[in-house]
Amino acid sequence: MSINQEGLTDLLPCNGQCGGDYPLYSFAQTDKDVTVTVPLPNGTKAKSVTVDIAPSSLLVGLTGADPVLNGKLFKPIKSSESTWYLDNGNLIVILVKGNLKYEEWWPHVVEGERQIDMKTLKPPELHVSELDEGAQAKVAQMMLEQQGRR
Repeated sequence: MSINQEGLTDLLPCNGQCGGDYPLYSFAQTDKDVTVTVPLPNGTKAKSVTVDIAPSSLLVGLTGADPVLNGKLFKPIKSSESTWYLDNGNLIVILVKGNLKYEEWWPHVVEGERQIDMKTLKPPELHVSELDEGAQAKVAQMMLEQQGRR
């Protein structure tokens, strides 16, 4: 899927995890999920955190404060498979992408946020063994056909 960023001038460079670093949070992504990391004040407990994960929207923040993220997600997710937890002073939110059949990279988490420059995104390379059985069979077939042409 190609994302049209023509005319956008305020793009963030992509971080090393195929995501973006913002003043209040960062995000990383794979072809299967998006991980949002929010640094929290020292001593923050789970009951002080507000997280609402819905199929098409996300709300993340501290109870009683302005949300860090609040809005419509770039693409729908599998909210029943998504989760959040606290880890070493960070709030970690894992969003499972809704369409896993197609490799899809997000330019931002919620609409209205600055987008990462998709030209700087370098998806990780996959080894054939990491593909599902159907994709492995297709690659094997293509390799056989290529050898037959030589």
